[in-house]
Amino acid sequence: MSTNQVLTWAVIAIIVVGGGWYILTQNKASTDSAAGPQTGTVSQNNTGGTDAMNNPPASDPAMNGTWKSNDDAKFTRTFKADGTVTDAYQGDASATESGTYAVVDPLKESAGAFGSVSAASLTGMTVLKLTFPKSGVMYFGVNSMTETSLKLTYIGRGNVLTFTKVQ
Repeated sequence: MSTNQVLTWAVIAIIVVGGGWYILTQNKASTDSAAGPQTGTVSQNNTGGTDAMNNPPASDPAMNGTWKSNDDAKFTRTFKADGTVTDAYQGDASATESGTYAVVDPLKESAGAFGSVSAASLTGMTVLKLTFPKSGVMYFGVNSMTETSLKLTYIGRGNVLTFTKVQ
């Protein structure tokens, strides 16, 4: 082998070992601090702010209630403290569906749960898992939340949903 080839293989080996070490230490830190799903709660460790990817939403009282879509005034999503969620569409009773929601640790969800989005890239983000009998499971990242506004990203699809609290 030439000197350039040896140097190239040495750099690749260093990158692989370093990357493996980084992944292992990040996964260990995530699993050490994870408390598992918390049905009906949004966050137990809020640090404030509006960027929920770095700072989880305020608290249950702020999340609970009925939220009207800013993009389609007929669509509402209602979160209750008991962990139930209801999606409704005004004028179409068949579109109303109730299910459950929980804050989840992305690293503890099944492989492929987020489509092409890696679970590791969601670490530190508040991730909501909504489970409906007909629609199935949907994951949302909480981008921001105040007492009157909520912004969610549908993980895997990238759709951004914005809501205003109506009650």
